[in-house]
Amino acid sequence: MNNEVIEIVKGSFDLRVNSGPDTQERRLNVLDTARAAYEGGLGGFVLKSPDYPTMPLASVLDQMYPGLQVLGSITLNKSIGGINPTAVQVSADLGAKIVWMPNSKTCDQSVSDISETVVKIMDSESNILSEVVDVLDIIAAEDMVLASGHISHGDTIKLFEEAKIRGVKKMIATHPFGNSTNTEMEEIASTGAYIEFAFLSCMPTEQTMSPRIMCEQILQLGVEKCLVTTDFGNWTNPPPAEGMRMAVASLLDSGMSVDDVTKLVKHNPQKIIS
Repeated sequence: MNNEVIEIVKGSFDLRVNSGPDTQERRLNVLDTARAAYEGGLGGFVLKSPDYPTMPLASVLDQMYPGLQVLGSITLNKSIGGINPTAVQVSADLGAKIVWMPNSKTCDQSVSDISETVVKIMDSESNILSEVVDVLDIIAAEDMVLASGHISHGDTIKLFEEAKIRGVKKMIATHPFGNSTNTEMEEIASTGAYIEFAFLSCMPTEQTMSPRIMCEQILQLGVEKCLVTTDFGNWTNPPPAEGMRMAVASLLDSGMSVDDVTKLVKHNPQKIIS
């Protein structure tokens, strides 16, 4: 079984990796993160930060490690001006691949100040804001990937439907398990978006699901509609490259086939970034 794990991890692509420097404490800096991915045989990863665009760092790492593809991204949180079409266009010009809609809050914010820091994508009448539409047009024109971030299920559906109308071809629902029902996840998947399952949710620090439940949920939705990422980088967890190995091994141990796991960490992510 270990040989099968090694073969699947080889060439796999992690669509969500965190590292330092960042506004949160991270396990590794970007140099060590990329080196571990290179030595682990991964095909590449997308570097994500909740507070700054990562394209410059990703570009340097991409040149340092032949055969390892490192891509940048931008998250539309308050630190970059929220829903900021200009920032998205600049990021696209620099090679960003994924645009994440806002996080609901950062990990160190208290309940009392959430309302002051949330970046909204809808107006008071639940219509998509004009600046969000502008961002969708940029994503479509630049063949980028739209990820839902931490917006609600209802907002996600409206966003993805509008994105399809405006020509966005690649979309990811950011780890909806635990925030959406099975029926709601199926509704999201019906828009053509991939459903992301982050292995971070199986770790002791999160414990929102087990690998076996993850396996069951993916098989219920359909492997062709899902992705597995690590979302690793926090100081409490192993390095992201090791997280990918753990995810692959855990899914196989939970009864998923080699072909299905390969699709989740290799074939489907490659379709997203191609």
